Amino acid sequence: MSTAEIDQTAESAELARRREAIAVSGWGAPFRFVQPHNACFWMYLVLVAAGLWTLVPMFAATAVVYAEANVAAIGTAAVFAAVFLFFLHHADRWEHTPGRLALAAFVVGGIGSTYAIALPGNTALMSLYTKAFGQAWAQDWKAGLTAPFVEETAKGAAFLLLLGLAPVVIRTVYDGLIVGAYTGLGFQVFEDALYGQNSAAAHFGTDQAQSVLATFAMRAVTGIASHALYTALFAAGLIYLIGTSAQPRRVGRGLLLMLAAMLIHGVWDSASALSAGTALVFVIMIVTTVVAVVLLFVALRLGGGRERAFLHDVLAPELTNATITEAELRAVTGHRRERRSALRRSTRGRTSRHREKHVLRAIRDLAQDLSRSGGQDSPDVEHSRAEIARLRG
Repeated sequence: MSTAEIDQTAESAELARRREAIAVSGWGAPFRFVQPHNACFWMYLVLVAAGLWTLVPMFAATAVVYAEANVAAIGTAAVFAAVFLFFLHHADRWEHTPGRLALAAFVVGGIGSTYAIALPGNTALMSLYTKAFGQAWAQDWKAGLTAPFVEETAKGAAFLLLLGLAPVVIRTVYDGLIVGAYTGLGFQVFEDALYGQNSAAAHFGTDQAQSVLATFAMRAVTGIASHALYTALFAAGLIYLIGTSAQPRRVGRGLLLMLAAMLIHGVWDSASALSAGTALVFVIMIVTTVVAVVLLFVALRLGGGRERAFLHDVLAPELTNATITEAELRAVTGHRRERRSALRRSTRGRTSRHREKHVLRAIRDLAQDLSRSGGQDSPDVEHSRAEIARLRG
C-alpha cells in the first residue's frame, strides 16, 4: 500500500470516528419542546400546571398588600438568576445546552418541582415529624430531615422528564450537571421569591423591600451551596445510575453523587440544630460549602473526560488540513495544566498568548459547527475555519 493510500485510510478512519463521536454524544442535536406523541411532554405540562395552580392563587391573594415585596422579590431573584446564568454559560464549555432546553429546565424546576411537589410534600412530612416527635424537636430538625428527600427527589423527577424529552441532547454526565443546574436554579429563584414574601408577612407588611432585600442578601451570600449545585450533583448521579448510549452505567458512583447531594443539603439545613445555636454554625456552613464545591469539581472532572474524548474525535481530522495544530488540539481537549503547557509551546515565536486564547475559543466554535452539520462541511464550518486563520493573522 502506497503512502498516499495509507494517509487516505487514516483520514477516513478519523472522519468515521468524528461521525461516531457526534452520533453518540448527541452534540449538535436540536431540542424540540412540543412532542405530542411523547408522554413526558404531557407530564411536563401537568406538573407545571399543577405548580401554577398553587403559585398563582398564593401570590394573587396578596398581590396588593405585598406589592412592594413582590416587586423587590422579582427584582432580586432576577439579579440572582443573571449571576448564576453567567456562571452556567461559562461552565457549559463543551457543547452548549440548547436555550429552549435550559428554559424548560428552569421553568419546570421553578414552578413544577417547587409548588406542585416540594411545597405540599414538605408540609406533609413536617407535620408528621411534629406529631411523632413533638414541636420542639421538629422545630430544630424538620427542615434538615425533610428538604433533602422531598426537594431533591422533586427536582430529580423534573430532570427525568427533561431526559425523556431530550434523550439525544442529554447523554453525558456533563449534560446532567448543566441541565440539573438549570433545574435547581429555577427552584432556587422561585423559592427565594416565596421566602421574600414570607419575610414581608412576618413583619406585618412593614418595610417590605428591606425585608426582601435582607432575605436576598442572606440567600446570596450562602448561594454557593444552593439548589443549583445540589441538583447538578443529583442529576449527574441519575445519568450514572440510569446509563445512556454515551455514558455506561456506574450504579455506585451514581448513588454516591445522589446521596452526597441530599447529605450536603441536609447538613446545611440542619446547621443551626447541629451547632446547638452556637457560633459553630458558621464553621458548619463553611465546611459544607467547601465540601459541596469540591464534590462539584470532582463531578465536573469526571464528566469532562467523556467530553474531551468526543471533542478530540470531532477535531482530529482538522489536523490533516492544517486548520489547527497538534498543540492546539491538546490545549483545547486537555486539563488546565495541559492547556497551559500546550499554550506555551504553541505561542512560542508565533502569536501572542492573548490571541491564542481567542484561537482556542474559535476552535471550540468550529467543533460546535461541525457537530451541528453532522461532521460535514457547511457555510458555518467554513466560516469558523476562516476565523481561526484570521485570528492567527
